[in-house]
Amino acid sequence: MKSRSRGAKGQTAVIFTLVLVALLGATALGTDVAVMYANWSELQKAVDAGALAGANFLPNDPASAQSTANQYAQMNGLSSSEITAIQVSSDDQQITVSASRNVPYFFGRVLGLSSQMISVTATAAIPYSPSTIGGAYNGTNSGGGGTTSSYTGSYGTSVGQYGLVPIGLDSNTTYSNGQSMTLHNTQVGAGNWGTVELGSPGGSVLRSNFANGYSGPISVGDWINTEPGNKIGPVDQGLADRLSAAQQIDPNGTFSSHSSNDPRILFLPMVNWESPNGRAAVQVTGFAAVWLDGVSGGDLQVHFITQVAPDSLPDANAPYSNVRGAPILIK
Repeated sequence: MKSRSRGAKGQTAVIFTLVLVALLGATALGTDVAVMYANWSELQKAVDAGALAGANFLPNDPASAQSTANQYAQMNGLSSSEITAIQVSSDDQQITVSASRNVPYFFGRVLGLSSQMISVTATAAIPYSPSTIGGAYNGTNSGGGGTTSSYTGSYGTSVGQYGLVPIGLDSNTTYSNGQSMTLHNTQVGAGNWGTVELGSPGGSVLRSNFANGYSGPISVGDWINTEPGNKIGPVDQGLADRLSAAQQIDPNGTFSSHSSNDPRILFLPMVNWESPNGRAAVQVTGFAAVWLDGVSGGDLQVHFITQVAPDSLPDANAPYSNVRGAPILIK
């Protein structure tokens, strides 16, 4: 009896030892897998950030799109040697960022595993025109082809956020990219020079909206009030703030080549002016972007430009007027 008892105990010890070795091995490999996943997640977030940042310069400036994608990918944890490719599509509508990292095994080396190459890629596209600008959207929204993307809201400077500037661009006029124009210099109706009320009336609000952009959301189809009177002071003062900030942020920027956060980028509501008499309601029909060359006596010298509106929601049914919604990841 004692012999059998000792034999059983010996078998149990052997089995326990084998199970313990297996458990330790599984735990060790699980640790390596967790390390691999953490590295994959870091790489994927970095290429996502790079692609989204670069897409803001498409389709007009693919070179800046690539350099910005490279910059943001490195800001989010990649080294320059880990970025394997940054490519813009032939139609300048998409940008793809690819990266790889060789991650060493720690416990897997006992099984002859030395390292694992992890590769990731992300493609961002300029989506549809925006149906809404402003409001600093946070969350997800469907894009084209069933894709979704996260919107983080404004990322302009303290002066020159990417909300709307309170000038209504005539929606019945045809504009072309690079076209030079003067705004706010002629009446569009009795007592009106093209300024609109965003938020609330008054000179101080108007000045703030010219300097910083309106913080609330405005959508296609909304009705907004005009702001009667030739508001020279608020217009000149607010836009002078933008021009001053631009000298610090992007002193060499031009309408055809500029940084995405240059305060001289103005996003405007397009409205249907029908000779309003005094304070009247006009309907928003879309959105446009212009580049501020200068302002004097309430007159704005601008160029009509193609631009991505970061603080916006793209919509397949929104009218296109040279403004695209926030870039989206498509893969």
